[in-house]
Amino acid sequence: MAKLVQQFQWDAQVAQSGHYDKINVQNLEVVVNAGKDVWGRPKKQRALISVTLTLGKQFTSASSTDSVDDSTIHYGTLSKAIQAQFRDEDRAWLSTVALSATIGECVQDMAGATEIYAIETDVCYLKGSMFGDGAGYVNSTIGNSNLHSKVLYLRNLRIPCLIGVNSNERLQKQPVVANVWIDQVPDSRVDDYAELETLLFKVGMLRILDQALTDVRQLISESSYQTIESLLAWLIEELRQKFFTREEDHDAWIRLRIAKPLAVPFADAPAVEITRPVRANQK
Repeated sequence: MAKLVQQFQWDAQVAQSGHYDKINVQNLEVVVNAGKDVWGRPKKQRALISVTLTLGKQFTSASSTDSVDDSTIHYGTLSKAIQAQFRDEDRAWLSTVALSATIGECVQDMAGATEIYAIETDVCYLKGSMFGDGAGYVNSTIGNSNLHSKVLYLRNLRIPCLIGVNSNERLQKQPVVANVWIDQVPDSRVDDYAELETLLFKVGMLRILDQALTDVRQLISESSYQTIESLLAWLIEELRQKFFTREEDHDAWIRLRIAKPLAVPFADAPAVEITRPVRANQK
């Protein structure tokens, strides 16, 4: 039976496995009939697909003969195989979970005789966020143990916020950049990223994760905390009470990072990060 764990546990298992050779395809651009747009509508859209394969054996023969054999995987062939999955203009709409599974199956088929220890797929919708750089989903599996992790993320949400301990910082709002990860996200909530933003515009009807992003942006924008630490703790509690209220959310964890790009003149941005369970009494 498959065991769902947090991403850091999955990473630790791979790191300790003794399997170190990897093949990676980063940000392969495709058009998919999958996921939802920022208004929560099932739509065809651009996506960036990243795949990391941890090989079951070292690619010794490929490196010694300077050729691509079945000890490794040709990354060009892998990229073309993934792109070929989405050329059918009439393909039915897929949930993001189903899309990720399709990519994983494609990788397994393409691998052939090459032994694969672990597969990590990352699907990022560039237009999945109204105020950030995208919304995405990372699915990571270890084949022989059925160990896997699932993470939903919202990337680089830019939000005006009255925050800071210095007197000048109390005079007007400054931009903060928030990143959000929902670890051990249930399948039923993966396509709810647009609902998080919908709440910002105070649309009466809530939808699942579209509003989660809106909740984050609205809650941060309306706050007036002096420290990022206080803002993060308050925001976690607000999300617990107003968004993560379903029974299936029980095992999820929220990881939030907030950065202040204008706070330190000679650094990109100081940042503070927090990780908490969705259920306050969870350990």
